[in-house]
Amino acid sequence: MLNPSLMRCSLLALVLTWANNGSLLAQQDSSPLQNGADTQRSIDHANTLAEYQRTIDQLQSEFGPYDQRLIEPLSGMSQALIEAGNHEAALPLLDQQLQIHRIGNGLYSTAQIPVIETLLRLRSAAGQWDNVTDTLQYLSWVYERDETLPPPEQLKGLKQLGDWHMRALGHDRRDREAFHLTQLSKMEERATAIAESHYGADSVELAPYLYDESLAAAYIGLAIMMTSETSQDLMLLTEGIRNRPLSGNTVPVARDLTQVEIESLYGSRASTVIERSFKNNMATSLHKLKQIRELYAASGNLEAEGLALLAMGDATLMKQQYENQPGRFAGVRRGSSAPGPALEYYREALALFEAAGVAPELLEALTRCPVLLPVTAFHETLEEAKPDCRYQAEPPLYDLGDYDVMATLMPGLDESSQPSDGQMEALLHFAVRSNGQVSSAEIAQIEPDNTANRVRARKLMDIMQFRPALSDGTTSRTENVQLRVRMPAAQQ
Repeated sequence: MLNPSLMRCSLLALVLTWANNGSLLAQQDSSPLQNGADTQRSIDHANTLAEYQRTIDQLQSEFGPYDQRLIEPLSGMSQALIEAGNHEAALPLLDQQLQIHRIGNGLYSTAQIPVIETLLRLRSAAGQWDNVTDTLQYLSWVYERDETLPPPEQLKGLKQLGDWHMRALGHDRRDREAFHLTQLSKMEERATAIAESHYGADSVELAPYLYDESLAAAYIGLAIMMTSETSQDLMLLTEGIRNRPLSGNTVPVARDLTQVEIESLYGSRASTVIERSFKNNMATSLHKLKQIRELYAASGNLEAEGLALLAMGDATLMKQQYENQPGRFAGVRRGSSAPGPALEYYREALALFEAAGVAPELLEALTRCPVLLPVTAFHETLEEAKPDCRYQAEPPLYDLGDYDVMATLMPGLDESSQPSDGQMEALLHFAVRSNGQVSSAEIAQIEPDNTANRVRARKLMDIMQFRPALSDGTTSRTENVQLRVRMPAAQQ
């Protein structure tokens, strides 16, 4: 194995060559003035790296490769390489910083968090999602064992960690979906506990943390109902019987279980097990939203309490509409034709908005258009909660804007085809029924346009669930809806 100092020397030589080549290439297509500026920047960059290298070599010669005094020049050199776009050369410098932090400050020192976060960014940009997942697991351990960070910093870090798990769901291997979902749930539970200890159990400051915890439970419930392999893994993990012996053998979480094995494990029919687990998670989600409502009711904030009721209606609607319908159907058949008990929550929310004196035009902006569920953040005011919707009278069109499935969980989307590293973008036209499901769907545009991506886009429209438009205390059908989506492209 190469000595760290020799490795850095080799990397530095490559960087200098890269910088000089880049300057020469730029000179072929740029003006003399621009060429001179580019050349000077390349020289300055090379000089900066050389200076960092001399400092590192000197400190390493005197104190060894894991001395704390190396942190500053290693950090400076890695940052300079990253800013120049040379991520590969920065990775060994970041790894050495981690080693120094762990040896000098302990295995779970919070001083290494910025380095870990930089590694996450670089490895995700390079598509190294196996490494990203391993790094996320280590960062989780750091936050779980830390008792030194102030609560606001802990909460910020846990939120970022949860966001990373959400991103990984769109990129990592299928057999790690359950891991990311359960880790997300644990992070949200921990964040709520820290926030409650910091702000107090009766503080409305708890609302966003309770909402994120509600979302995590809903994601698990939806994934259990709408997927196959991930559903089995989640049931094994969340029911607390992972790796329970079956006929003398350990059941690996990553392999498919037969219906007989599932029923043997749980003592119930497979469909009953799935429905029970789905309902339990959706009930947990609704309970967290009820807590939010109680906080705002106690504080006298009618507008925020109404928005909590709206969220409770959304959770109830998702629970109802994502339940499978028995029987043989040509397409997806789920839920029921009416909004059911969700409508009562919606009506109660509208009554509170009226009591709060909400401006009619603001209320119309909230209720005129369908809203894609789940809503990913809780807001205290209608002004903040207004959906992205642009209405056009002639020709009639409800434009719901852009939706990035790359950064949001849509359980069941990957069941028909495996995602690839690329991205697809599609413009979808459809109607939203009074129960929030999509009908009359068509793909207006798609890029790249191929059969696999079209199958993927149609699967998305099958499983999308909306809060329907609300008018005169009831839900209504909306025609001429448009939504532009971005999502991982399907493999050919």
